[in-house]
Amino acid sequence: MNKLISKSALIIGIIVSAFFLIAFGPKIIVLITENGKEAIKQLGGELIDWYDTPTGFFFTYFIGYIVIWRNKLIGAIIILLACLLVTLINIDNFGWIIFTFPAAVVGILYLIHWNNTK
Repeated sequence: MNKLISKSALIIGIIVSAFFLIAFGPKIIVLITENGKEAIKQLGGELIDWYDTPTGFFFTYFIGYIVIWRNKLIGAIIILLACLLVTLINIDNFGWIIFTFPAAVVGILYLIHWNNTK
């Protein structure tokens, strides 16, 4: 059972991360190529303002996913807290479930994997 959870967490995590990169990567590339230094300022503002902008959530997800490779518990907590925070901030926007549900699944799977290996 533990191997199944481990493999599922790994595969689903890679798929969700690839989906996020496909959905979000071009936005950053276009923003930087069109606006240059102004884009960095704009991205910095979006990292703080999580209402109706995905930048902060995506960066936090990827930080959590990178941390997962070293410490599964801390990385899973980062991802799950990011999901909770963005859901609470955007409570009136149900479109966020497209991003938070898959990310939460990744966080939960790695949390279960950590629990089974301790």
